[in-house]
Amino acid sequence: MARSFSATCGPDGLRHHLTDLRSAVPSASGGVVFVSGQLAQRASGVAELVRSTWRGTPACVVPAAGVLSERGEIEGDTGASGVLWSGGRVTPFALPERAEEPGRRLREPLARTIGHRSATAIVFARPGAFAPEMLEAFASCAPGACLFGAGTASGSAIGVTSEGELLEGPAIGLAITGFAPPIVDSSPAARLLEGFHPIEDVSGGVVLRAGGRAALDLLSAATASLGEPPSPQQLVLAALADPLDPHGGAAEPRGEAAEAAALRSERYVLRPIRGVDPSRRGLLLGDDAKPGVRLAFAVRDAAAARAGLEGIARQVSRSALGSAPRFALYLSCAGRGQGLYGAPDVEARILRQRFADLPIAGMHSSFEITPWAPGQARLALYTGVLALFRAPS
Repeated sequence: MARSFSATCGPDGLRHHLTDLRSAVPSASGGVVFVSGQLAQRASGVAELVRSTWRGTPACVVPAAGVLSERGEIEGDTGASGVLWSGGRVTPFALPERAEEPGRRLREPLARTIGHRSATAIVFARPGAFAPEMLEAFASCAPGACLFGAGTASGSAIGVTSEGELLEGPAIGLAITGFAPPIVDSSPAARLLEGFHPIEDVSGGVVLRAGGRAALDLLSAATASLGEPPSPQQLVLAALADPLDPHGGAAEPRGEAAEAAALRSERYVLRPIRGVDPSRRGLLLGDDAKPGVRLAFAVRDAAAARAGLEGIARQVSRSALGSAPRFALYLSCAGRGQGLYGAPDVEARILRQRFADLPIAGMHSSFEITPWAPGQARLALYTGVLALFRAPS
């Protein structure tokens, strides 16, 4: 059993919604509450409210840029959304504020709560507090777990244990065991401008050459069709894909239709172009741009974002056939929403059309954490992450 809510409200209204949810799910095992606006600025007070209203139920309170449910999206206002469910064992954990190395900070709480068991870990991290090496540490200490999550709007998330303890830190998570792993998929809000090129030369985060050409020349060629200069709505980003398997990469596409299909099927993460080095014809992309990683360029695009979400919602729904969907979490970048589409509730409508009245709760985030391969996850930007929790039918 699961129930969700979303509302534009203050503390008194939130108390009413939390009470209603607890009455609807009396044997709840866990929950998540997303808050925006003034409620996000008072996350500690919201956590106290969750602790008293959902007494004995482990949960997480997450400050967000906006909140959403299957009913709609709340942007630019004070509001809350959440989901409460029964089933499985939920254990909140916190990443300590100080430690010698980031990986060790994550390793201890995960080893204690998950270890090598099949589990799900949902992580909500404060911007600037979650580094890629933490994802590598996760894979090493909890290889059987499914990890996904998002970055908060500003402050830290707060965990609430079943004993009523409040957990704080740069990253807060919920470890879920004894429950079927969710079906998770993601899609970026971008349209690729060209094919991928293997990165060949990097210096201090500056990509100098890829595909036999200077990186700045590749960017100029890719963006030539956008006009000079590209409009503010046409935010150009770097797209990074894994190196091709040397023992059997993808076949070369044939013809324009095949090439377009190949581009659409590529899995990649988006990164900002942080700067240009004209003297070396290079692009500053950061530590993720390593030799062998494949580089392309993309533009933020509403039509591609809509089609991508429709595609992953369709695929997740198909993958759930033969099971009973219980609820879903949807984590959408704050760079999507009404600012991208020019209209409200676009993504909430897509989810409602696919999943009808399934309880859904989610947030507009500062970044996203998406599963990538077994035991692996990636930090993503401008991405929507959909996780469907279900029970065997």
